[in-house]
Amino acid sequence: MIGALASTATAQAAPDSGSGSQTLTAGTTIEPSIDCVPSSAHPYPVVVLPGGDGSPEQTDAQWATMLGTLRGAGSCTVLFQGGIVNDKRWNGDIPGEAKQVGDFIAKVRQTTGTDKVEIVAHSAGTIVTNYYLKLLGGAPTVSHAVFITPEVRGCDGAGVLGIKNPPVTPLQLITALPFLATVMAASSPEMATAMQMTPASPVYRSIFDTTVAQPGVTYSLIATRNDQIATPAPACSTLDEPGVVNAVYEDLFPGAAPVDHSLIRSSDNTAGWVLQQLQR
Repeated sequence: MIGALASTATAQAAPDSGSGSQTLTAGTTIEPSIDCVPSSAHPYPVVVLPGGDGSPEQTDAQWATMLGTLRGAGSCTVLFQGGIVNDKRWNGDIPGEAKQVGDFIAKVRQTTGTDKVEIVAHSAGTIVTNYYLKLLGGAPTVSHAVFITPEVRGCDGAGVLGIKNPPVTPLQLITALPFLATVMAASSPEMATAMQMTPASPVYRSIFDTTVAQPGVTYSLIATRNDQIATPAPACSTLDEPGVVNAVYEDLFPGAAPVDHSLIRSSDNTAGWVLQQLQR
C-alpha cells in the first residue's frame, strides 16, 4: 500500500480474554499517511477499518469502491489495518487491537486538528471498534460509527468457526460445556482469537451483555441475508437499541446483484449508503 507504514505491537491479552492458555499479542499494524484535510462540509476525518477477510495485500482492491466514494465526496478518509498476525487482519488479541485503533485515532485527530473522527468498520473490525468505544473510553473521540455486516448480539458462532447448518451451534455447545472453549483456545493462537469473537467469550460478553451504543456516538448498521459468517443472518448483525439505524441490503436494493458477508463492502450501493449515513 503506497505511503503505508508497518509497525509492531505486543499488548498482552487480558487475563479474562477467553484466550485459554495461549498468550496473544495484538499483532502488527499498517498505517497510512495522514495527508488529507477535513472540509467544512465533512469536518470529521473518516477512519476505515476493514474486516478480517483477505490479506493486507488484497486491501486496496477490496476497498477501492468505498474509499473512492468517500474521498470523491470530499471526505478526509484513511484506512487502518491492525491486529495483523500470519498475514491476516484482526488475528490477535482484541483488547490489544482496540488499543491500536485508539492510538491511530489519536494520531489522526492530532494531525488533522479535529476533536473527533467517524469510523466505517466491517466485520471483525466492528468488534474491535465496539471494544474501543465501550471498554477503552473511546466514545468521546468518535462522532459516527457505521458498521458493515457486524457481529453483534444473537450470533451463534457457527459462521465464525466455518460450520454450516450444525445440529447444535457452537454457542449452545460451549454454553453447555464451558471447558470446551478453553480447550479449543489452547489448541492454537488463531483458534484463541476465534474464541474471543464467539458469544460465550468474556471479551464478547464485556461488549454485548449490556448496552452497546455509547452516548454521543451515532450508530448505523447494514446487514445482508446472504451472510455466511455473521450467523444467523441478518439477526446477528442487528443492534436493537434506541437511536441505532439498522438496514438490510436486500431491502434497500431489491434489484441489485447478490452480496455476501465480504462482497457487501465492495458494493457501490453500500458505499452510497455509508456516505448517506455519514451525512445524517
